[in-house]
Amino acid sequence: MANEEVSSLCVETERVCSLVRLDDIASPNQILHLIEKLHALSCKFSIPKVSRKRSRSNHPVEGQKTSSPDSIQSILSIKDKTENIDRLLKIHMSHHLGVKGDGSIKSSLFDISSKSEPNTKPFALAMEAWKETHSPYSGTKAADILQSWGELYGGDINHAPTVAQFNIVLETFANCSSDDYSLFEKGSFPAESAWELYTLLSRLDDPFLIPNIDSCSHLVRALSNHAFVMRYSTRSFDSCMDSEVAAIRAYFIWKKMLDMFALKSEASENEVELAWRAHMDILNMSSDGMLRREESEQMDNKICFRIGQATEELLVRLLQVPCTYTDNKKIQNYLSQAFSSAMIAWTKEQNVQIQNSAKDSDMANQILQAARSVLALLEVMKAQGVIPQPKHYDSCIKAYANCLNKDTLPFYDKNIAHGFLPEVRKLLSDMEIDHVDNIMNRRLDGVSMSSQDKISATIYATVIDCYYRNLKSGLGHGNDHKNAARVLDAMFDLYERDLLWIETGRQPLTFALNRVLQMISEIDPSSEDVSRAAKLITRFRSLPNMCGGADSRAYSPNLDSVSFGAYLTLLSRSGSNDSSYEIANVLDIMEKEEVQLENVHYVAAIKGLRKGGNGALKLRAKKLLFDAIREFGELSVHDQDRSDFNAAALYTSMISPTKSSEAISLLGSLQKQYDETMNPRFKPDYPLYCKVLQSISVDKKAAPWKDEKAFEILGRIEEAYMNGDNKMMPNKFCMLPIINILRRNQLSNAADIALQLLERMDDLYSKSGSTSARPDAAVFCAVMNVLAFSEFPSKAKKIWSLHEMMEKRYNNGNLSGQPSFESLSIVLGACANSFKLEEQDEALQIALTVAKRAAIKSIAGKSNATFYNNLIKSFGVLLSDESRRRQREELISSVFKQCCGEGLLDDKILLTIRDFFPELYRKLPGVNKGMSSELPHDWSRNCARSQKRYTL
Repeated sequence: MANEEVSSLCVETERVCSLVRLDDIASPNQILHLIEKLHALSCKFSIPKVSRKRSRSNHPVEGQKTSSPDSIQSILSIKDKTENIDRLLKIHMSHHLGVKGDGSIKSSLFDISSKSEPNTKPFALAMEAWKETHSPYSGTKAADILQSWGELYGGDINHAPTVAQFNIVLETFANCSSDDYSLFEKGSFPAESAWELYTLLSRLDDPFLIPNIDSCSHLVRALSNHAFVMRYSTRSFDSCMDSEVAAIRAYFIWKKMLDMFALKSEASENEVELAWRAHMDILNMSSDGMLRREESEQMDNKICFRIGQATEELLVRLLQVPCTYTDNKKIQNYLSQAFSSAMIAWTKEQNVQIQNSAKDSDMANQILQAARSVLALLEVMKAQGVIPQPKHYDSCIKAYANCLNKDTLPFYDKNIAHGFLPEVRKLLSDMEIDHVDNIMNRRLDGVSMSSQDKISATIYATVIDCYYRNLKSGLGHGNDHKNAARVLDAMFDLYERDLLWIETGRQPLTFALNRVLQMISEIDPSSEDVSRAAKLITRFRSLPNMCGGADSRAYSPNLDSVSFGAYLTLLSRSGSNDSSYEIANVLDIMEKEEVQLENVHYVAAIKGLRKGGNGALKLRAKKLLFDAIREFGELSVHDQDRSDFNAAALYTSMISPTKSSEAISLLGSLQKQYDETMNPRFKPDYPLYCKVLQSISVDKKAAPWKDEKAFEILGRIEEAYMNGDNKMMPNKFCMLPIINILRRNQLSNAADIALQLLERMDDLYSKSGSTSARPDAAVFCAVMNVLAFSEFPSKAKKIWSLHEMMEKRYNNGNLSGQPSFESLSIVLGACANSFKLEEQDEALQIALTVAKRAAIKSIAGKSNATFYNNLIKSFGVLLSDESRRRQREELISSVFKQCCGEGLLDDKILLTIRDFFPELYRKLPGVNKGMSSELPHDWSRNCARSQKRYTL
């Protein structure tokens, strides 16, 4: 009977296996039916029942049944077919393994035999299947199988589970430890179960179950995954192992693994790979700040200050571990990842320093040291024969981008700070040479690209952001915006070729475009700059909706509110005559695309339309102002609180610099609205007051009542500041226009008022520390100009003392107050107008001092014709006595020679020469003939075109 059942089972087995060989996978029911028949047949035969304790005896236990020769032959026949069933079972596990809602498996695949000859293959195959099955309960199921295996064959030296089977379970726990823990309702988590299993394994006094490198690697992976899940999960778990405990345990097991590795005379390739996987897990935890060394290093955000140095030290330790499989591609990949983790750790340390440290030179130096460390790691990579990937260049670029952060940049020496952007540019160039050219050639050859082969868009976006930061900090070069635009074009090229990888949810192309537009708007955009910006926008809008990578299939490049705002701002600041018409075109596009206008759009559009538009465009600007006010009024109180509406900014944009009456009227209109509504959104602000003051100061024909209005505005600013409004603190932006008004209106006490305003600024700066309140070169020059055109006693001496004060402050760190030829020209102008005899000796000494400085070229900036004209005039007036004629002529000849040598001779200087040194004037070529055009062109090569045409 048994032989007939065996024969029938073998026939059916052959039939099902033949279907597999024909790649026609059998159904789960067929396979299960076959296994169940095998199970039923096997149960008729007995096998030795042994205890869980491992035994080397193969003798049957007393009292058990023994098998007859026929039954033994039947079992052997079944075993012959087991090899065919192995493949069938693998396919079943791979394709048809079913898990119910409670995690139980369909049917009983593993109790194949309780009384047959030992057959552990089904257990092994099932455990392997669970290892490959991505289910939260895979580890638990594999552990159940291992337990059943141990209960059946634990005492059989040939069939009991070995450490290899325990490793399979540990690996299964590791595989499912990174899953979404929200599926766990109760019971221990995979990493906790793995830790318990490893602990049990370590305590067994069994030489056949000693944990090895594989065991440690799998446990480290499980604990590492658990640590990251616990740290970043949005759900709270009732777990006895938090991320910190998991990380500490992983580090402990990793150190044990290193000891095992050191004792091995020769490790297998698989062991080396698993060891490196564990190394990477430890490095990743270290780079995330989980492996803190001291309690003081733990921060509120759970990232310590020294994660960069700690991770690099781990990397150095790993590089010292002997490895005989360095040519293995997997090992090379692990090395690449290891360097990447260390680099990322340094950039994270930079971010923590910027967010949590005091903003000082020590913090800035640590940021710079971290950037240099990242760059050094890149060089070590190359020396180790590891090819840097784009992600490594990305870390280096981000490290130097952090050096350009607004919180760190002010503390660097200018020579050091000027080197940051060139380093970023070099890194991008090296990355393009190493990778971009390569992947472009592969694409031309028809090689398919995975997301890992593509270039991350954040690399180019970060480089462009570095250009922007460099420009905002004042370190920028005149061509920075052009170079940033070229980087953006390269970014577009990669996107069009589908070689750019874009992370889901990010808009790096839009961000990069916005940065370039903002850079152009920061300068005084020329017509060429406007054209460049328009071309970039046109190209951006023509980009296809394609995937930028595996995670970017839904990516679509679109202009956002910031894009339109930056472009409108750029156009409003442009000197191009067509900018106003382009602004009107942009507004039409925004209306068509239903882009909601925000305050930044209104401000830029109104300013641009008012600046250069015709009557219709200026009317449109006025309509925009009324539309903005009307739309704000239609909002609910809640929406008004959330709105960015700022009436003062809108009115400021309406002011024309040359129309002071209109500016005063606009200010009065806004003040009236504020008085009527008492809504702070309509309150005149400091920039509006300053804009009105500036408009009055440049009005050369301003009526006296306008000047009185200017002083009234200054009084409002002072009153608001004294009442506690720090935003209304008087500074150079309101003081400078007032001082220029004093120069124009020729009040008898104008000089005294100007000096009082200068003292007021000094007082404000000493109390507030605000650099905008500190008098700069423009303020000093304005005050000196007021004195120069006044009847102030000994004004040359007073002006010179102000100039020396400015120079002293510059040497002490006030870089905005640098003396120049312009300021010295004012000093010389005062000397030339010192007609009182008692003041002339002092004035002459001042003029001689200035002439000496000019001769040795110790004055900052470029000289100008006004400087030389005032210097010659000073010598002519102060040495007018006939007894000093020789000295006068020698000095004037020397200055004239220096002036011609610098190519600054103009008509005014020729007239001054004629008045104070006629002999020299008559000797000039062509002057006596009335043909001053015969003068050498080189003498006036650096004069403005309107000045160098001799008309005498």
